[in-house]
Amino acid sequence: MTAPFFQQNLDRLQRCGPLKVWSVVVTILGDFSETRDIQISGRVLGLLVGRMGITNQALRVALHRLRRDGWIEAERKGRTSNYFLTDQGWSMTQAVRPIIYTDEIDRSQPVHLAIAPPQMSVPEIADTLPEEAVALSGRAAVVAGQPDDLVPDWLITDFASSDLPEWVITALCPDDLQADYALLSKSVRALCLPPPNDLLDRTVLRLLALHHWRRLRLRHGPLPDLLLPPDWVGADARQAVLAVLNALPRPSLADLQAAYEQESSG
Repeated sequence: MTAPFFQQNLDRLQRCGPLKVWSVVVTILGDFSETRDIQISGRVLGLLVGRMGITNQALRVALHRLRRDGWIEAERKGRTSNYFLTDQGWSMTQAVRPIIYTDEIDRSQPVHLAIAPPQMSVPEIADTLPEEAVALSGRAAVVAGQPDDLVPDWLITDFASSDLPEWVITALCPDDLQADYALLSKSVRALCLPPPNDLLDRTVLRLLALHHWRRLRLRHGPLPDLLLPPDWVGADARQAVLAVLNALPRPSLADLQAAYEQESSG
């Protein structure tokens, strides 16, 4: 597989949005950290992000930020450092793993319309609503699950997903998010597969597709999947990305280390 071929695929994925380096690092560590004891060599990390167009200086700044914010820790190994998730980072990564990697959506979760009592101010309402609620007005919101924290003063009723007006659909998935999902789906489906022979090229394409999907999916809660049709644009992007992840399986860290050593010696 030629370098221009890889670059063509890389360009498609990079057009899906800017890369925040700290977030890319979280994606990489999250993808490889299937077990608690996983550590990634700083040199391997640098090699992967370098192929994405990220400089060593930008990587160093991102790693410093993630250590400061309690996401990662580092352990010195000879002339390099190995990076791994803290307890906090591991907990947060594991919490979203089913959201990111699962292809089957459980649409049985109940959805309610919640209307606030008149004595509450709009700021109080916003503070009281669950984080993943979607506001339909200053006093009404759609809530997934059982909104036990809102009773007894709130008016809670079942919310039907049939024949939603356009303004409700836009509240659930704003136009800019729909456009980003559509671009990701189009870009991922246009990738030229079968995958490149080079292990690092395959890994970078996998990680970029995963990163853009993770970045978009974590911008919202479960309500779009629960209320919008099964083929809504976010669901289409999910299927496109998961197909690429299947075509570009996660390599072992030992194989990545060997690839780094081979490239360094060359």
